Amino acid sequence: MATVVLVAGLIPYDSGKTWFTLGAALAARERGLEVGVFKPVAAHNLWYSPKAVRKSLELKLLVGNDVQLYYERGLAGDIGISNPVAIATAPPDPSSYARAEDYMADFEDVGKIAVLSRVYNFGERVHIHHIYTGNLVKMGARTQRLAERMGRVLAAQPSSFTSLAGYLSSSEAVLNFDRCLQKLEEGSEVVFVESFNDAIAPYGALLEKTDLVVIVAPGKAYVYRDVRKVREAAQRAYTSLRWLGFRSKYVFDSTKPDFSIETGFAATPSARKPHREFINKTFNISAR
Repeated sequence: MATVVLVAGLIPYDSGKTWFTLGAALAARERGLEVGVFKPVAAHNLWYSPKAVRKSLELKLLVGNDVQLYYERGLAGDIGISNPVAIATAPPDPSSYARAEDYMADFEDVGKIAVLSRVYNFGERVHIHHIYTGNLVKMGARTQRLAERMGRVLAAQPSSFTSLAGYLSSSEAVLNFDRCLQKLEEGSEVVFVESFNDAIAPYGALLEKTDLVVIVAPGKAYVYRDVRKVREAAQRAYTSLRWLGFRSKYVFDSTKPDFSIETGFAATPSARKPHREFINKTFNISAR
């Protein structure tokens, strides 16, 4: 059975989840371990993702920056299984708003700026793309044309983000995610799972299947071996705050990590000394 390592971010954006996950996965592969990477839900902004846009058009599959990195390095052989849900957002046109405050608020709500999505159905082995035309009217003309072009190439069906949000909170989505994870476990000795934004887990049921939790912040990774304590802390926060409590900061505040690692600064993600140290400690491998 594969060891499942969950990587969560302490802050909502740019916490370093992908850099740490990729570096640790490459370090594990260097040590001879069979590695899988799982990002159940991924979101990216088209405006900042020209390479991902090109790759999506090339593959005729919506793929974001993070998953593209895993794919190019051979850590995500089947994009659907490694990333069953992908969401593309785009910045709206400020002139579409009466107040700058409303414009800024929309950036904090994925549902307000999502333009495309992809959902992989494991049972039927099919990808379904959607385009959110209701949000497109708030975008600039060039952004609209790009999203519409991608929609045609991806054969995206018009929809509303409400439908996707409903799916993501359903038992159907949990079952689909679990099947993808199980498939990854079958061919791996370790599976790294990257969470979404600052959520402690990409979906609640995953904490029952996790063997190790890592909470990352810029320059630091905190490692929790006792996942039971992480689950208990997450449950307490959820009981008090509902889904708003399902964030890494509540675990971080109440649960002491077993050890931490200085990850340092890197221009590109790669296996470096901190990642090798993490793998050696986690799997009791002698340093070499």
